[in-house]
Amino acid sequence: MSGILYQAKAGDGFKKEGLNRKNTFFNTPTEAVSEALALKEKMDQRYENEIEWDYSGEMTGPVKKIKILRGYLDGDRKSKPFYLQIVTVENQTEQLNVVSAKKPKKVTTKDKKVLNKVVKLLK
Repeated sequence: MSGILYQAKAGDGFKKEGLNRKNTFFNTPTEAVSEALALKEKMDQRYENEIEWDYSGEMTGPVKKIKILRGYLDGDRKSKPFYLQIVTVENQTEQLNVVSAKKPKKVTTKDKKVLNKVVKLLK
């Protein structure tokens, strides 16, 4: 039986590298967004909360690979942005293992709004 799984990814605009736990897949979009917010928290710690997250920006990309949130170091919109992304994957081979999501220590009301938007979009 094939099913749809979700994966959370984050991109570091300063170091120009991606962040995610390798081979981590989740059953629900809520778990994937929770993992993405934990990655956001990790980036905020790394850059001492100098990333300004654009909560009013649009979610971009196709539903299978949607960027849910962008951030800019010191608010410099000309620089390459940091991003949080949710990827939708079909589990046709049944070889993708589902894990439990990391949870962020703090969730702001803006983070909750992003979570609700993504869940509505992906369900």
